[in-house]
Amino acid sequence: MVEAMADATPTYQFDPETKVMSLRFSDLYIVATGGVDVFALNLNRWEEAPPFYLDVEGRRFVLQPHNTHLVNGHGAQLPQWIEAEESEGRLTVLGEREGRYLVYSHDTLAVDEEDDEDVPEGEAASE
Repeated sequence: MVEAMADATPTYQFDPETKVMSLRFSDLYIVATGGVDVFALNLNRWEEAPPFYLDVEGRRFVLQPHNTHLVNGHGAQLPQWIEAEESEGRLTVLGEREGRYLVYSHDTLAVDEEDDEDVPEGEAASE
């Protein structure tokens, strides 16, 4: 497994009311495992409960609370799962915390509610 910038301190904003952590791709590092590269966020220094949402430069990722993997020893299961998600149009960001990866998913095919509000009634939203 190759990790770059795993110890970098992220420059994020957190809204405790909405449970959204907003950050940039530069706050993430890359995990390469089983032929798959995936972005990850080091949450080991985050003292509160993990954020429910990650907003990465306008892309909303949602925590999948029952889907975690060991950082060391996750085997082939994690990269296979990530590939399956990507084939279904969903992107993944991992949150590293206490020896486990928390999984955050973003459905690239879904229309954001905020985007939908800007579209006049009867017209389709375009990406």
